[in-house]
Amino acid sequence: MDLATYLAHCDARYSPDQHMVGVAWSGPGYHSTIPNGTWVHPTRESLDYALALLRRGEEADVQRAAAIIDKVLSLQDTNPTSPTYGIWPWLLEEPLARMKPPDWNWADFCGIRLAQMLAHHAGRLPEALVGAMRASLAHAAWSIFRRNVQPSYTNIAIMGAGVALAAGEILPSPRLLDYGRRRLHNVVTHTAHHGGFNEYNSPTYTLVALVECERLLHMIQDQDARADLESLRRTAWQTIAEHFHPATGQWAGPHSRAYHDRLTAAQAAYLSSQTGVEIQPHPTMAGVEAEAAWLVTVDHLPCPPEWVPRFRALPQDPLVVRQRFIRREEEERSTWGTTWFTRDACLGTVNHDNLWVQRRPLIGYWRTPDDPAVILRLRFLRDGQDFASAYLQNAQQANTVLSVISLLNDKGDFHDHLDRPGDGIFEAEEFRVRYELSGVGAMVQPLDIDRFELHAGGFRAVIHTVPSNFGPYTLTWEIDQAEGRACVDGICYRGRRRRFNFAEFKNITIVAGLELLPVGKAPVKGAPKVSTIQPNWAQATWSVGRGLALAFPLQVHRYLPARPAPSNDDDE
Repeated sequence: MDLATYLAHCDARYSPDQHMVGVAWSGPGYHSTIPNGTWVHPTRESLDYALALLRRGEEADVQRAAAIIDKVLSLQDTNPTSPTYGIWPWLLEEPLARMKPPDWNWADFCGIRLAQMLAHHAGRLPEALVGAMRASLAHAAWSIFRRNVQPSYTNIAIMGAGVALAAGEILPSPRLLDYGRRRLHNVVTHTAHHGGFNEYNSPTYTLVALVECERLLHMIQDQDARADLESLRRTAWQTIAEHFHPATGQWAGPHSRAYHDRLTAAQAAYLSSQTGVEIQPHPTMAGVEAEAAWLVTVDHLPCPPEWVPRFRALPQDPLVVRQRFIRREEEERSTWGTTWFTRDACLGTVNHDNLWVQRRPLIGYWRTPDDPAVILRLRFLRDGQDFASAYLQNAQQANTVLSVISLLNDKGDFHDHLDRPGDGIFEAEEFRVRYELSGVGAMVQPLDIDRFELHAGGFRAVIHTVPSNFGPYTLTWEIDQAEGRACVDGICYRGRRRRFNFAEFKNITIVAGLELLPVGKAPVKGAPKVSTIQPNWAQATWSVGRGLALAFPLQVHRYLPARPAPSNDDDE
């Protein structure tokens, strides 16, 4: 998509009365209470439109951009004693006081766009408006300073540092400049310590981090900051390259955060442009996207040449990439990703994480004659929605994965943490584990009483189930088939709507194994086994390859549960 196409897309939705672009709202299910489908006027997207208008730069464009900027500035909280100081609401129709809760990241997302306009286009805007923009940038930067997110929040840590750096140079403010420089360097050292971004392998936010590095490299003059931005830019490209699957054109898992199961058209276009390798979006992801503003409002930099060949072909077949994303004092509690690649298929898992809607802790892709990339996922659903208080452990060896699901007492419902009920009790009519295959020709069939097959084209995922319990309820396994989707579901509970206090559950044992196999290759004969290793702890094992094993708590626990005590006969 080029600048003219993007501007035409926004022109058709511009409201001269509101001086903002309008959209049919499609929210993520948190922060905003506006019903999906409502016509609304978003702040960030309106600033993107203003920035694109300034980049084209015709006189009428500048006038319209000025009107948009002035309107969006009026929506910022500029009261330094306010809890929401320096941020904006998502939408004109939903002020900060009505959001549940407000999103403090909007100081970063809106602030960085104002900084870019001031750095590159201030000379064409009215002097009074430029003064107001400078004041607004200062409010955003000091809000970011006060919040001071840690480097583990990868994309916001980088973006907020960029706002502070830009404000430090533009206003100027030596204190903000020093803060931005230090904060950015903290991200670099933090990333080196852990072995990668803590917001690991995220198709959405690795690209946000990468594009913000590009944006800032065209704005920031400070040489120390520029060196750190280039370091982070290269880290992002390494992450993408090492997890790209050429045959399907997909970003292999596991994904810490993703809004889609496949690369969007904008993401595919960006990777194609910067690598010179043709990457076609999946047919289901084609079309103009509002999110594609970053394609035309930022001057992009090419992929480092050493990583370009990885987008054309795998360096070997099969290939296994194992990477630590989060280093913890006890290495067994660190967060590790494992991704298995072969020519036409890939399968990625993380060793442990929760299962909120943005998480993809077990995801695979393969090419078929009828679909460039079918999708295999493991999910846990409450009344049909991904459930953030479910916790997944995986042990992966090549194309085989042993999985255990347990329950958490410190996470949310649909969101990772924003919507946890105050009493910790969830209401539901149904809980289910779901192995899901999506794509053209997806099919499911039972192989025997405790094994099931999801297949499409030349590959199949064989699910080996184990007798399992959801507290007082015994799991029953069933299959579900619809056009373009096939599922193997472990029904944990289905019945009247009731309240669930997981603290009362004495036995939570949800275990299964998965093999991703070429059609015609026989699955292993033995299923995973479960044994109690001490009170409230069990172990799942599976005799495949070198063997797979996972210890897990039988009761509800905190994220990163305490490990079982060593046995008395431990050699150590």
